[in-house]
Amino acid sequence: MTDVKTMLKNALILFIITLVAGVSLGFVYQVTKEPIAYQEELAQIKANQAVFPDAADFEDVELDTDKAASVLSGADYSKIEINSVKKAVDGSGNGLGYVVQVTSGGYGDKIVFTVGITNDSQVNGISLISINETPGLGMNAEKVLVPQFAGKPAAQFSVTKNAASSDSKIEAISGATITSKAVTFGVNAAVAYFQAALNG
Repeated sequence: MTDVKTMLKNALILFIITLVAGVSLGFVYQVTKEPIAYQEELAQIKANQAVFPDAADFEDVELDTDKAASVLSGADYSKIEINSVKKAVDGSGNGLGYVVQVTSGGYGDKIVFTVGITNDSQVNGISLISINETPGLGMNAEKVLVPQFAGKPAAQFSVTKNAASSDSKIEAISGATITSKAVTFGVNAAVAYFQAALNG
């Protein structure tokens, strides 16, 4: 009889602990949900402005899921998602180009970034929103990879371990080929989507 009472008492204690933990987690989630969403929105705005500094506004463009799926059917794009598209416009409402947000599977985690492509098919730049790669290697993407894309024709880029010999070559981060390919293939996917769904 004592064993049954002890078991019931322990079960009740566990239930109370679980209930308190669950309520606490729910409360924390509700409290932090809006600030997190706000910070994510700010990061998106900052990334949009980084790839189109002359734009006055960014208008939502509906993602053509069929064309996105078609673009991402290639072998290089198995770890890539096209998240959203925005149209960059100037103060008069004239379109300057598009911002394509991409998620690409890196070495350590997913890399989220924007790709700005002008109406005349130039990569205006890329901006990293979220990256969690190896410190000292993949985390050098901001310094090494990002500057290499700006002002280049919107084409299919390839990664090289040597000095880039043409506009379509991107020099890999030393010791971080996977990260280099993740970013480059993500840019390629954005360019392919632009050509399939947005150009003209």
